[in-house]
Amino acid sequence: MAQVIDPVCGMTVDPNTARFSSEYQGETFYFCAPGCKKTFEQNPASFLQQGETEQKGHTCTCGHCS
Repeated sequence: MAQVIDPVCGMTVDPNTARFSSEYQGETFYFCAPGCKKTFEQNPASFLQQGETEQKGHTCTCGHCS
């Protein structure tokens, strides 16, 4: 499977090795860190409205880089 974009922070994630994922409306979304997964699960629709395939660039707001 090709790399995907974490819908919360925009980081590229390898779904084959991603430790964090969530199901929403029959689709699996992958995350770089548990904080991004938690944020997504609180309001998934808000992230999909931005365009789930849009690459925003890694914003480092997820806290995993700190």
